[in-house]
Amino acid sequence: MYANLAGWRARTLPPALARIGVPVLWWSLFVAYEFFVFSGWQEPPVVTWGFVAKDTLATLAGYYFFAYVVLPRFLLRRRWLLTVLGLLAIYYGWSALSYAFYALLDSRGLVSANAHDYVHRYLDYGLWGGIFAWRAVSMGLSDFTVTVLPAVLVRFGQFLLTTSNQSLRQQRENLNLEVSFLKAQVNPHFLFNTLNNIYTMVVKQDARAPTMVQHLTDLMHYTVYESDAARVPLSREVAFLDDYLELERLRYGRHVSIRYEKSGPLARFGLTPLLFFPFVENAFKHGVDSSLEASWVHITLAVRGEELHFEVRNSLAPGAPPRAFGGVGVANVQKRLALHYAPQDYQLRLGPEPDNTYRVALVLRLHPAFPLSS
Repeated sequence: MYANLAGWRARTLPPALARIGVPVLWWSLFVAYEFFVFSGWQEPPVVTWGFVAKDTLATLAGYYFFAYVVLPRFLLRRRWLLTVLGLLAIYYGWSALSYAFYALLDSRGLVSANAHDYVHRYLDYGLWGGIFAWRAVSMGLSDFTVTVLPAVLVRFGQFLLTTSNQSLRQQRENLNLEVSFLKAQVNPHFLFNTLNNIYTMVVKQDARAPTMVQHLTDLMHYTVYESDAARVPLSREVAFLDDYLELERLRYGRHVSIRYEKSGPLARFGLTPLLFFPFVENAFKHGVDSSLEASWVHITLAVRGEELHFEVRNSLAPGAPPRAFGGVGVANVQKRLALHYAPQDYQLRLGPEPDNTYRVALVLRLHPAFPLSS
């Protein structure tokens, strides 16, 4: 409760026991502290324990009301008026409980001469004057500050510490993700083969060579200079796939059937860059490369309403041993989808199918193309 005990709990206690045992330990220390304070008043045990029970009950109620209602529902949602009202409710709950306890002591004749002035500074002014009037509040705040308020502040501090640790952890994950992202953008093996093919075309004075060089230039420009934006136009992502597939057509020639279909208002929407490329690259690396006989890759990309439907299907060699699809690139896409899109905004399915094909299907809710960065 009062400190970040996650590491200690993980090393010494089972999770179920820690969830119960640690709060019980801290509240037991709170009760011991309260008893130490009130035992100094030299009151009868029933009065001493009554004060302890009153403050413990009020602090428990205030702590958990703040932790489960005020903090998550009001403060984090920036409902400032409700936050203030929630804090006032914690104070007035403690004050009302104190007033009721003092009235009970007075009715049973348990108010000693030592505690008479302290108790009757509330009781003598009635319910309104003893709880709600400014005079009562100004007196009550000093007691509230050393009983209920510390627990509330500790819960708030614990929340800030946890949030800060989560933010730092997410920043580290994002940095690691970006490194993986850069490593997985374009396969060096693909570049090596493409440059070799273009070189052969230049030697043979093939008229297509300048076009192929332009495709490679556009592809590299996009991955190096444009793909670091938070969002790019969908039309630009589609153009990147165009360049990549033209180079793959050059690489495989007539050995592989490559079909690429696209439809819908592509220019209207934007998305996180390079979401499609790892799936398309895998279709060639794990599907086509396993057997060039009658190999094929079919890609469809369609915008319907505000949703993108993207599918990649590729042939698998019959009887070929199973190969692990995915790797760094696909894992990276899955992490980037989770970072940039809400769970309800995308659906990704991938895996082999019975007819010797591998299928990737992504349905993604799209956002307007602009702004392009954040």
